[in-house]
Amino acid sequence: MLRVTKTFEDDSAVTLRLDGKLISTTLSDVEGLCLHYADKENKLVALDFSGVAFIDESGAKLVRRIKSDRVAILNCSLFVKTFIDELPEETSDR
Repeated sequence: MLRVTKTFEDDSAVTLRLDGKLISTTLSDVEGLCLHYADKENKLVALDFSGVAFIDESGAKLVRRIKSDRVAILNCSLFVKTFIDELPEETSDR
């Protein structure tokens, strides 16, 4: 289970705190919120990972995919940061 709480919002930015597990079954919620705020509302999005207790490979891939100049990751634990950083790059066979 993952709980997402908006902890800050103004005209140009929003901070979303994630609490729980960022796994395959919770990814669509996070990705949908990021797309909504970054694309539809044209805001900078900060994802506060201080409450993330676990992340699986699907979650790490999502973080890599959505992290950009419009979406930032904050307060990432050493476990989560290491897991994301050490995940092999995806290759395309096309």
